[in-house]
This record gives sequence, structure tokens and C-alpha cells, in this order.
Amino acid sequence: MKAVIMAGGKGTRLRPLTSHTPKPMVPLLNRPCMEYTIELLKRHGIKDIAVTLQFLPDVIRNAFGDGSQYGVSLTYFEETTPLGTAGSVKNCADFLDERFIVISGDTLTDFDLTQAIRFHEEKQALATLILTQVETPLEFGVVMTDESGRIVRFLEKPSWAEVFSDTVNTGMYVCEPEVLAYIENDKEVDFSKEVFPFFLQEQKPLFGYAATGYWSDIGSLEVYRQAQFDLLDGLVQVEIKAQEIAPRIFLEHEVKIDSSVRLEGPVYIGEQVHLQAGVSVGPYSIIGNHSVVASGSKLTRAVLWENTVVGKKTEITGTTLGRNIQIGDSVILGEGAVIGDRCQIGSKSSIKAGVKIWPDKEIGESATVTTSLIYGTKQSKNLFGTSGIKGIGNVEITPEFVTRLAAAYAYGLPFGSRIALSACPHPFAQLLKHSLMTSLCSSGIDTVDLGVGNVPLLRYGVPSLRCQGGIHLQMTDPLDEKQMILQFVDQSGLPITRDAERKIENAYWQETYVRSLHQLGQLYIEHQVQDAYMRGLVDRLDVVSIQRKRFRLLIDCEPRFYPTFLTPLFHTLGVIAIYGSIQEGVSKQGADLGVCLNRDGEHLSLYTERGIPLSAEQLLAIQILACSPLHKRIGLPVSAPIELEHLAQLLQVEVVRTKVSPRSMMEVSVGEPFHPLFDAVYSLMQILSYLAREEKPLGSLLENIPACYMEKQIVFCPWSQKGRVMRKVLEESKGKLLELVDGIKVYDANGWVLILPDNEDSHFKVISQGATAETAATLASSYARRIAEYQ
Repeated sequence: MKAVIMAGGKGTRLRPLTSHTPKPMVPLLNRPCMEYTIELLKRHGIKDIAVTLQFLPDVIRNAFGDGSQYGVSLTYFEETTPLGTAGSVKNCADFLDERFIVISGDTLTDFDLTQAIRFHEEKQALATLILTQVETPLEFGVVMTDESGRIVRFLEKPSWAEVFSDTVNTGMYVCEPEVLAYIENDKEVDFSKEVFPFFLQEQKPLFGYAATGYWSDIGSLEVYRQAQFDLLDGLVQVEIKAQEIAPRIFLEHEVKIDSSVRLEGPVYIGEQVHLQAGVSVGPYSIIGNHSVVASGSKLTRAVLWENTVVGKKTEITGTTLGRNIQIGDSVILGEGAVIGDRCQIGSKSSIKAGVKIWPDKEIGESATVTTSLIYGTKQSKNLFGTSGIKGIGNVEITPEFVTRLAAAYAYGLPFGSRIALSACPHPFAQLLKHSLMTSLCSSGIDTVDLGVGNVPLLRYGVPSLRCQGGIHLQMTDPLDEKQMILQFVDQSGLPITRDAERKIENAYWQETYVRSLHQLGQLYIEHQVQDAYMRGLVDRLDVVSIQRKRFRLLIDCEPRFYPTFLTPLFHTLGVIAIYGSIQEGVSKQGADLGVCLNRDGEHLSLYTERGIPLSAEQLLAIQILACSPLHKRIGLPVSAPIELEHLAQLLQVEVVRTKVSPRSMMEVSVGEPFHPLFDAVYSLMQILSYLAREEKPLGSLLENIPACYMEKQIVFCPWSQKGRVMRKVLEESKGKLLELVDGIKVYDANGWVLILPDNEDSHFKVISQGATAETAATLASSYARRIAEYQ
């Protein structure tokens, strides 16, 4: 007899406890839940066990190894994509060459498995479901059997109107190996939704064994806590591996307890716990290994995982705390609150009832937290998004954060490297720049302060000053979101590679820093980059034509930097600039065109002399037209319409189709001091040169640009399903013309559609082009529906 332990669950409803912990590894009285399952199987003579893994598989492997320490043999089977309960078992088919039992690694039970197996043999069943009775069956499969135990009705997770019994499926099954023949390979298949209903329909020998004893599906935070209380009350027939020093008071080894400590059972205290003077530990409290509770603190119904430090005179009532948490002095933690791993709670803080705090958060002193904190301090291993590191200013992006980040960045640089720094004029961005300088210099890196600027200025300055890289700090639009972004560039001025980002992330999370008093960096001030940039830009313009035209522009831009930055340039070119909102009207101001400059300096929007905005495709076409005399090679993303490629070819400009990422597009023209698609001021000046040469207003030039009919949609998709969706799109597109530069681009007679999984959010972008607007919309909607169906 063999067994399969299902141990792939993420435990979503147990978050934040399971944010970094697989559900089977959640501790019950200081031991992983799955350990109880292994001991139950061993107690009934089942020692040859398969374990299915998916979420954080190495955590489980490292904890249980080959199983020898528990007197069993464990063989692991890992899923790369979700396969469902039956699919997971089918994945172990080579191992399951005899009768086997399927059991979950995240339930707590003391059922008599021997009796269930005997029942299965007597009935000559193909599969036997182990059943139990519950008060609320909505979250389970409700089962009805006849007098012989044969299942006659089965309904998975019914509504109250559909509930026909309080007897439910526990997810534990005794199966003959022939069951595997009814499960497809490498496909998501569920026992309760597909396999067992099919057996019922085909009148296969499907039986239900009504077990007696304790059973708890650890599916929610409340049930998780109650299961431990039930263990303390002796309601579960399992061995509690601790010394019972008094009725229902359990202590593990090397516990240090001051003589004044008050213990009121039932309680459980792990090994090497230190309870200092005056501590009170009330009923139903569980304290994990190596934890410390300082003097005068009071715990009641508190569940603490390992390595938690509780300060003095703190009260914890009905709260669950993860691993490696630091609680300050005089803190109050409320009923039902849950605090994730590695959080720090400042002294005199109050966490109100029911609040959940996700891992790695820091709560300041005297703070009162009334709502759950899911976002905040960076949680993900991926600090970098598609355009750098982004977060809320002085909440996520703090001086402390950028100090650590700069030290991590410096770790991968040779001593004496030169890094250029710039920031937008916002005071907080300037403050953070000084934090970066200090940290880099203390790590042996020279810093070059470029002053107030934007990303194109940094990209221009880094190679010209022979720097090994650069960082720009920018408050993003709109300001009321208080978003701060840090953008890193390499020695060529391009956004750094993903590999470079990973090295910074790894050093940051591992806190791998190198600092020495004998090797400190130098600080250099270099505020002449703007002048050099302007001279280089003017050298590439048709200055005489622009001066003769006497352009009048309405410019909507950041008010502190751009007017000062642009004034000398406009003076040289004879351009009259009116600074104001585009809503004031281009035609009312008598302007030749309207311009909206983004704060990042990379992007702009254009409006004709009549105030008509250019579409993204029209703007790109004008940029290609304007820059073609100087740029004979350009990177166009796969999302750009085919007409732009044809336009570039007519202008004898080589087009390279790239990913949609800025670096991919810029790499095509690496070495160029200006990037026309990522430098708003340079692009604007080239467009003015082009308009001056053509001696036509912008509106009339647009009439000669071919129409492009595009459609863009966003489709929600959980992260876990993105790979599956992509695979299904490929499978469904066999025989069609495909392009796999970035995402999946599918061509057909009506146009093309690009399916692009978002790198930062749980959704897909669907971009299509058709011969008409209706065709493009139909294409996008068709694939949006498919993406939803594939999930």
C-alpha cells in the first residue's frame, strides 16, 4: 500500500501567514502540518509515500528530505503548471503501481485509515471516498450513499439551496491503480469535479466510507487557530511531542522561564523560548522556538511562530504572528489580527482587531493601524518593474531604502567606478539623491552630481563623462499619487539589463554590501551637462529654417524645471513659448502647435494648430519623418502598426522589430547621443526642423499619413495562469503566421493581434490592428474572450 500526499497548495486564505510558506508547512503546535499526515500514514503501516509539490517546493523538500527521519520513504513529484487534484496524482503514475491512498498535506485528522482500506477491499471498489459530517458543507463536496455505502449523488461546493446532506468529501481517497487510466496526462483534472462525477455517471464502483474521529481542513485563519486549540484540548488523537509539566501545559526542551511567570493552560511553549519576569501566558497560547517574551507582557490566545521577539509590557490577545517578528515595548495587538513574517512593530503601537499585515512591513512608534497593510515596503523579490523601481515617496521609497539599494548597486561595481546621479526638482527627489551619494561613496564608488535634470540628460551625460552608470530620481505624474521612480542606466546610457537588475536585487535582499574606511568614493559636481546637451542638440538642427519660421508653441509642462531649461534653447531658435494648459486652447493662443512634455523628459504629446491631439501612431509617424535624415536605423516595437514600417522603408530607414521594452528599442541605435523616441525635447526640436523645411502646418502633414486602425484591451489573468494562457494561445494558433519577438503576435487575413502578458500586473494586454476600426475591435475582443476562457 502506497500513499500520495498532496502538498502543492498555496493557502491563499491563510495569507499573510502563507505568503512565504507553503500551506503544508504551516505549524500546528510548533510542527509542520504535513508532519502529522506523515505520522498518520506511518501509524497505519503506509511508509512508501509520494509528495506532490508546486508552490515553494524546496521549502518542503528541505524540511522533510527523504523521510528517513520519520521512518518513511518520500518521493517528490513537482508540477510546473497546476494539474488539479487528479492531474497531480496522475503525475505520480510511475510510482503508483499498487493500491494507494490520497491524502492532503494540509489537513489535520486522526481517522482510522486501516478501517477505510478494509472497507474499500470488502466492497471491491475502484475508488473509495473517506467521508465525514460537518456543520457547514458549502466549501466541500456533498455526498450521499446508499445502504451499502455506494455513492449515489455527488455535488461539489453547493449553495445552500443545493445542499442535500451534511456528509462531505474530505479529499482523502483509497484508489486502485486503474483509476489513473481515467485521468489525462499533463492536463488539469480534478477528482471531485470530473473523475468522480464520471464514475458516478458510468456506474463504476465508487464508494464512500463514513469515518469517525477528528478532521479539520486548514482552509482559513480561524480554522487554523481552532485546530491548534483542539490539539491543546486533546480532541485529536495524536502525539504531542513536549513534556506536560502540569495539566495541558506543554514545554519543549531548554525553555527558560522566570519564577514570576504565570502560565494558565492549555498552553504550548517551544524549545529555547525565554519568558522573562512578570510575563503572563494565558489559555490557548502557543509560542514557537527561540522566541523571547520580555518582562511584563501578557499573552492570551496568542499564536507565535518561531524567532519572535516581544517587547516589554506588550499585550497580545487573539493574534497570530509569523516568523522573525519584532514587537516593541507597550504594544497592543488585537483579536483576530495577523502579522506576516519579518515585520517590525514599533513601541507603543496598536494593531486593531482583524487587521492583517503582510510580510516585511515596518510599523512606526506610537502608530495605530486600523486597516490591513498589504502593500507598502517592497514585498517582491523583483524590485524592478518595466521602467525602474517605483513606489510611494517616503512610504516605500524612503532614504533608508535608497541607502540600502545604493549599497547593493555598489556591490556589483569595481572600486572607483563613477556613477552619475540626477533628480527632478522635487525636494524629496533631491533629498533621496543625497542619500544615494552618501551610500555609494561609503561603498568606494565615485559619484557625479548632475544636479536637477531628467532621464535624457542623464543618458547624455553618462557616456560623455565616462561613467559606469547612472541613476535618476523622478516624481511621476500625477503628483498627488506621490509616486517616486528610480531609473538606472548603464555606461552607454541605456536602461540596465534584466541580468543587472537581478544582481542588484540579490545583493539587496541578501544585504551583501562592501564598505571600508580605506576605500571611500569621491563626490564630483558637474552641472554643465545641460549646456553640453543643448550644444549637441542645436548642432543637429536646421537652425536657420526654424529661426525663419518663428514658431509659436503652447507648452504644458512641469513648471519648475522645463521653462528654465528650455529658455536658452528657444532664444537661440527664435521660438516663442507660451507656458500653460493645453485646455486653454492652441488656436486661442495662436500657436502653431501644442506640446505636452511628460515629467520624465522621455515622452510628449502633440496637438495640431487646431488643437487636435495626435494619436500614438500619428506621433510615431511624425517622429520617423522628422528624424529620418539623421537616424538611418530605428527600433520599432512589435506593437507598432505595419504602416510605420513601410513609411520608414520609403525614407530609407532600416527598421528592426523589437520587444516593447525601452531598452530593446534603444539598443538598435546604441551609441547615438539622442534617442528620438525617448527624448521629448530632442524629438520636438526635430519635428520643428521638419515642419520648417516642409513649410506646412502639422495638421496638413497628417493628411498624408496612412490611417492605422488599432485596438487595445486589458484582460485580467492571475499570475499562476499566465503560462497556461500563453501555451493555449500557441496551441490554438497552429498553422497561422506567428511572431514571437515579444508575447505572441498572430497574423490572419483581417490583420494581427498581439497577446502580451504584463510584467508587473495580473493581466494581459491585447493589441490588434485591422483594415478597419471594427475589424481591429473584433480581433481584440475575440482574443480577450479566449484569454478569459483559457484561465
